[in-house]
Amino acid sequence: MAQLIKLQDYITRYEADIFRYPSQYIRLKKQKWHIFEEMRRFPVAPSPEVVEVEKEQLKDNKWSTLVNTFKKKEEVEEELFVGKLNPSESDLEDDWELPELTERLTPEERKQKFLDSILPVQIKWASSTIRKISYLQQNYKKDSLLKYFLQRFPDTYFVMYKPIFLIKQAPVELEIIIITPSEILAIYYLDEQTDSVVLGSNERFWSVREKENERKLVNPTISLNRMGTIIKNILTPYEINYPIKKLLLHPKGYIDIFDVPTEVEVVDKRTYDNWFVKMRGNSLPLKANQLKAAGALLSHCQSTYMDRPEWQ
Repeated sequence: MAQLIKLQDYITRYEADIFRYPSQYIRLKKQKWHIFEEMRRFPVAPSPEVVEVEKEQLKDNKWSTLVNTFKKKEEVEEELFVGKLNPSESDLEDDWELPELTERLTPEERKQKFLDSILPVQIKWASSTIRKISYLQQNYKKDSLLKYFLQRFPDTYFVMYKPIFLIKQAPVELEIIIITPSEILAIYYLDEQTDSVVLGSNERFWSVREKENERKLVNPTISLNRMGTIIKNILTPYEINYPIKKLLLHPKGYIDIFDVPTEVEVVDKRTYDNWFVKMRGNSLPLKANQLKAAGALLSHCQSTYMDRPEWQ
C-alpha cells in the first residue's frame, strides 16, 4: 500500500520528518500483517480480552524472531539512505487498529479488509503530527480515487494527492504526484464515463464523447506541463536529478490524440493493464534520492493547521 505523504494543504507527519516515517510505516505494516494473519486460527470471533492477550503473546513469543529479522534487515537498509534510526514508535502503533475477523473470508477478501484498516491510518498521518492537526474534510475517507492510488501500489511509492504548492508565495493546486524509487510521475487522471472517447489535439479544448453526447474538456496536457515545470524548478536548486514523467491516465475509456506531445505518456483502456502490472511489479527499495526529492517537494507545499487541543 503506497504512502500518502501529502493531502491537499494538510499538515503531514512526513513533512515533519521524511527520513523517519516511510521506513517505520513499512516496518509496522509488516508486523501488523503477520499478527493479522495469525488471527485466522480463531474459528470464531474471540472476546476483545482474548484478542489482546493473543496479540501480546504473538509479539513476545512467536514473532520475536521474525520481527528481529525484519529489524536487522531494515536497519541495514536505513543505514544506507537515512542513517540508523531508533525512535519510539508508540505514537504510530496507537494509530493502527486491526480489524476483527468475525467471518470466513477468502485470501483476497482478508487482504482487502486489512488494506481498508490502513486507510484511516494513512489519512490521519497525512493530516496531523504529534502536536499539530488540520481540519479534515470527511469526503477524503470515501474518496475512491485516493483509495485506488494508495491500495493498488507498493509501500515504497509516495503519493501527493492534489497538493497545494506555494509558488512565489501564491498557492497552486496540482493534480496527483507519485514519487517512486526510480522516477516521479505527474499524473492527470481522466475520471470520465466507461468507454468514453477523449479526442485531443494541440488546441486549448479537447472533446469527450460519451454515448450520444459530446462536451468540451480543457486540454489536460496544460496541467501536466505546469506540474512538470514546477517539480523540476523545485528540485533543481537542491541538485536532485530525478526523472520526471508526465502521465495522462484514462483506465475506463480511450484517448485519441492528434500530434500527441512526445513528453506525455498516454495510458488508456488499451494499455492500462500492462502499465498497471509494471507499476505494481516495481520491487525497488526506498532510495536516498527519492527521500530527498520528497522532502524538497514537501518543503514547498502549503500547510494549514492548528495546535492539537491537548497542546494548547
